[in-house]
Amino acid sequence: MKRKRGPKRQLHLNFFEMSCTGAHMGIGQFRTPGDNQSTKDTLEYYQWLAKLADRGKISCIFFADVYGAEDTFEGSAKACFTSGSGVGWLDPMSLVSGMAAVSKNPFVMARTVATLDHVTKGRFAWNVVTSYSKTAARAMGKPDATEHDQRYEEAHEYMDLIYSLWEGSWEDGAKLFDKETGIAYDWDKVHKVTFKGKYHNTEAWGPSLPSPQRTPVLFQAGTSKAGSAFAGKHAEAIFCGGRTPADTAKTAKMIRDIAKANGRDPDHIKIFPQITPIIGRTLEEAQEKYERALANADYRGGLAKMSNYIGIDFSKYPLDEPFDLKRKETNGIQTMISVLTRDPSIVWTPRKIGQQMAFCGFGPMPVGTPDMIADVMESFVNEGDVDGFNVACKFSSEFLPAIAVLWLLLTIRTQT
Repeated sequence: MKRKRGPKRQLHLNFFEMSCTGAHMGIGQFRTPGDNQSTKDTLEYYQWLAKLADRGKISCIFFADVYGAEDTFEGSAKACFTSGSGVGWLDPMSLVSGMAAVSKNPFVMARTVATLDHVTKGRFAWNVVTSYSKTAARAMGKPDATEHDQRYEEAHEYMDLIYSLWEGSWEDGAKLFDKETGIAYDWDKVHKVTFKGKYHNTEAWGPSLPSPQRTPVLFQAGTSKAGSAFAGKHAEAIFCGGRTPADTAKTAKMIRDIAKANGRDPDHIKIFPQITPIIGRTLEEAQEKYERALANADYRGGLAKMSNYIGIDFSKYPLDEPFDLKRKETNGIQTMISVLTRDPSIVWTPRKIGQQMAFCGFGPMPVGTPDMIADVMESFVNEGDVDGFNVACKFSSEFLPAIAVLWLLLTIRTQT
């Protein structure tokens, strides 16, 4: 049974990007004439992207982030570097203030997030991620990534601690700076937090004054059993997979049911699948753009990324023979594993997996005019129960007029 919702819905489009000097999703697209990936090590690129988002009425820029070059494929990071895939990173936290996570100690993270929420005047959001990456673990001095379910157990405790610092240490009205009494802060309204957990401990006063949001908008992207439980308890926005509205409808219902079981209003949980629209003034023009981008997709770079996501070296398997992931044991991203196993009618080979990953991943990729793509997006809204989309593509100035027309069409359709 479909969940009943009001006839009008405020939809949101987010840009899906990574602060690396190279590709996030469109691996190999740097060969396209006019491509600007090589400028992503400059503040000017991110200021340009923020202006592009502002002019296009985009709700937020969603930064993916990793640590350690992906070296599972062929036991080397060569394919990542030669394809320009997710290397040459900058710290997205440092870029945010110039435009308006790391696994930090909760106290340090509480201060970082509060700072960014202050300087952006309440416009900061945090995507809470548990790291799957072996290379990231080694870069941080650990021998391996933490086991999947334990990562979420640690994350629950991390959030409980960080909430206490944001919400429980400073009462409203603690800041006085009263010139008559000479009192800057009301001592009775500032409280020390003492937290002793299995994985995290602190004894301290909250490091920062309450920011405009106190607790920022929280995103979450895991849809495994453990990830869904975490999302239903903590997240306000869910970045999910799903090539069809039916796929996303299942995820939306699952997450919202968990949220309700946690005493939360399920309608407050916003669902964002990925989408890569290939937009043209005509279907023929859009198809030409699609074919040109497909020809530039670097399947080896895609396989390098997928090898790291899943924890399997695809170079050890025949490139063009069917690959059965169900028989493999892995500690990787469960959402990516489900992508390759949920539809038994699709026969995946390593080459096909790599090419799909390089070509902006496994989300829907409608090709056509703004009207045609709006049809697809509207079906996700009406049948998939989503609240918006994370747009994964190669951002360029020519993209803005097309996305503006598309966004206008979609807004008119869903709010009238």
